[in-house]
Amino acid sequence: MNKVFSTVLNEKYFFLILSLYLVTGLIIFSDYGISWDEVNERYSGFVSLNEIYKKLNLNILQGYPDLSSYIYREYGVLFNLPLAYIEDLAKINDIKNVFLLRHLINFLIFFLGSAYFYFTLRIYYSQTVSIVGFLFLILSPRIFAEAFYNNKDIIFLSFYTISFYYFLKYFITRKNCFIYLFSLFAAMSINVRILGVLIVLIFIFVLFLDGLNSKKIFKKNFIDILKCFLLVVLFSYLLWPFLWSNPLENLVYTFKSMSSYNWRGLVFFLGEYHQAKNIPWNYTLILFMATTPLVIVIFFFIGAFFSFKDLILNYLYIDNKVYSNLWTNNFQFFNIIALLNIIIILSYVIIFDSTLYGSWRHTYFLYPSIIILSLFGIDILRKYIKFKFIIPFIFFSILSSLYWIFINHPYQYVYYNFLIKNKVKSNFELDYWGVSNKDSLEYLLDNYKKDKFLVYVYSNSPYYYSKKLIDKNKRDKIIFVKKIEDAEFIITNHYYLNQNPIKKDEYLYNNFELINQIIVNNNSINSIFRK
Repeated sequence: MNKVFSTVLNEKYFFLILSLYLVTGLIIFSDYGISWDEVNERYSGFVSLNEIYKKLNLNILQGYPDLSSYIYREYGVLFNLPLAYIEDLAKINDIKNVFLLRHLINFLIFFLGSAYFYFTLRIYYSQTVSIVGFLFLILSPRIFAEAFYNNKDIIFLSFYTISFYYFLKYFITRKNCFIYLFSLFAAMSINVRILGVLIVLIFIFVLFLDGLNSKKIFKKNFIDILKCFLLVVLFSYLLWPFLWSNPLENLVYTFKSMSSYNWRGLVFFLGEYHQAKNIPWNYTLILFMATTPLVIVIFFFIGAFFSFKDLILNYLYIDNKVYSNLWTNNFQFFNIIALLNIIIILSYVIIFDSTLYGSWRHTYFLYPSIIILSLFGIDILRKYIKFKFIIPFIFFSILSSLYWIFINHPYQYVYYNFLIKNKVKSNFELDYWGVSNKDSLEYLLDNYKKDKFLVYVYSNSPYYYSKKLIDKNKRDKIIFVKKIEDAEFIITNHYYLNQNPIKKDEYLYNNFELINQIIVNNNSINSIFRK
């Protein structure tokens, strides 16, 4: 207890900011709409819950297929399974409360992951620099919003970050307790996304290199590698019902399924539609640069350059060192591991032509590594420029992000930085997940006194999902019709598949009366028209 109290005192400024962030999240978590994936994710949780009930000879829930025949059986359910159990145990009958609970837990997991990120930075940096890194993470507008409803990429980012923290703690202290914690959170990461296996491979790679110069160290490291491997396998098996029936075969099936995932949807990128399976190689890189605060991007490239330089020089002169390795000290190791993390994943995405869609969210888990290199970029600049000249840029970036988040709440998920904000609609997707759909439906209910609303959806977005977040006594007033001539209201989130969004919008503006629109950075992300 005294140790915890001492930590709070020593980190008082951080805990003040962390507390403000927590209170903010608890106040606003109900403001966000529902994304496409959330309904299916909830369903997957109940499929796996039934598998457990069946093993325990309990009454299974009706309306769900057997796990062995379920189309998405290979997906991990670390987030969805416990929430399905809570929903069943508490008998939550109102579907709105179900998804609000999911949004709250989503935020709390990211909140925990972001705190771990701060303490990861504190291993190498002062409290001030670590707070800057923490703010870079939580005040990146897209991350800020998606922390409430993205229960794949944000949850993966969180557990990956926690496992990375314990990886570093083990590397510094060599204590066994950190191997156990690292293995647990690595297994949790793998359960959310199979790419979590990367952190385990990095762990093995680092320990292998570390033991090359000493038989004694190599022997100890080999034992620790074996221990980590066995623990990750054990935890993965325990946390993943899909593996219970046939662990090896189902794990191989999962790897094959994820490596050749064939989503046939289209992605609007740089003014053209592309098959997600054949997306241009620079998709992730361009979306990262377009949707991330510019100061972070600039500092990242500086840090990445100098870290890459250290890596190459260390490799070239490795035989001339007393203790040969790809890093010369713990700080350099920290930055090089972050760099390798990014290089390996981006190389994998490009070489194997991975299926990508929905911005660069599939690689969000790299964002903490990106921020680590951004801070390294700042550290490098301090050697060439007086720090007092760098502070205004950092301060401006944090304040501008905070201001943008505030004035555009709760639509931070369509953030593009100021370099391209006037070119967004003709080049990129906006609310591709339909999170703003709920607010347009609520606008109709709040502003028109009618018993029913005949609504035609003029976009490829499932507005019927969003009815789940509308109050129970109102949601049945919304009736979606299949023909535009049968509708009184036409609604769109401007998300169209394989059709020019500007031309599609022109038809609406020329033929119907615009009665409301949600605008972010002069771009309409959801609009309502009336005949």
